[in-house]
Amino acid sequence: MTYHELISWAVYAFAELGIADRLIHAAMDNGFTVEEIIGDDRPKWNSQLLYRILRTCVYGGLVESINDDKHFILTQSGKMMTSDHPSHVRDHIRWSFGPIFTGACLQLSDIVRGEGIGTGIARISNGLDFYTLMAQPDQKELLSMFSGSMTTFSTQTGSQLVTGVNFSLFNTIVDVGGSRGTLLAQILENYPTIQQGIVFDLPHIVNQFENGEEFELRKIHKDRWSFVAGDMNDSSTIPLADAYVLKHILHDFNDSKCVEILSSIRKANKSRKGLTTTVFIIEHIILPDGALSNWQSHAFDIGMAVLFDNAHERTQDEYEELLKKSGFEMKNIVYH
Repeated sequence: MTYHELISWAVYAFAELGIADRLIHAAMDNGFTVEEIIGDDRPKWNSQLLYRILRTCVYGGLVESINDDKHFILTQSGKMMTSDHPSHVRDHIRWSFGPIFTGACLQLSDIVRGEGIGTGIARISNGLDFYTLMAQPDQKELLSMFSGSMTTFSTQTGSQLVTGVNFSLFNTIVDVGGSRGTLLAQILENYPTIQQGIVFDLPHIVNQFENGEEFELRKIHKDRWSFVAGDMNDSSTIPLADAYVLKHILHDFNDSKCVEILSSIRKANKSRKGLTTTVFIIEHIILPDGALSNWQSHAFDIGMAVLFDNAHERTQDEYEELLKKSGFEMKNIVYH
């Protein structure tokens, strides 16, 4: 565990320093030396330490040494660490091992002991909760990094979702808390009969991502997608739709808040009398009887504990209860 952790920190440094962007142009039959990677930054950078980081990243699968142990090239995984790669893996690594999330996780033991006040995030950000921190005008880079990290999950989830669910039944779909719109873009790409897809998120998030880069990337016509700013707790701001997608939203909140969010969606669609409103909830489900796959759900549950107040992963029965209290009925559950 300790050795793997140290390799992970080398991978984090690789991401934070943007090494993939510098190494992407290296010839595959020759590679770059550390000095060539550093380039104009040579007087300031520690070339010996960078070399040690690179040789460690060989074990992380990001680079290979070529010809000798002084020349390096990117692997296919390493190429995914460039700052413009659509997977946003670099953002994911920088968020997961960066000072905010790591600092929040280091508060776990104090939270258990009842020492201090607030979530892990609040304890390292002068009392700000997660959403307030992300909304600060001077935290746009942090918001972009976090959104990119969530894009990594959305890309993986989307590839499974578009094959596991028949979205052709719907004309309008709203991605609640959809950020960049990665998941919705994948749905629209695979289901051209959907007339309108709407990314619904908080105003500061919409302002940052409404250029629709994820939709442009997939060549989805601009008439089929839009961004709408609002608050999922305020039904008057929620767009009407046949279906709503909530990916990794409800696990951020306690039960009463989840019921409030779901009830707001139901209330927003009261005018659609006689029409069915479908809600897709995408979360890590804690399975019964100690299922092997629970390791992911339990690990994510720790992340929720340090980021949000009373947030947690849930069982199927717990989600059924939330839906019942908000006026919905669970129709189906799909495991991946």
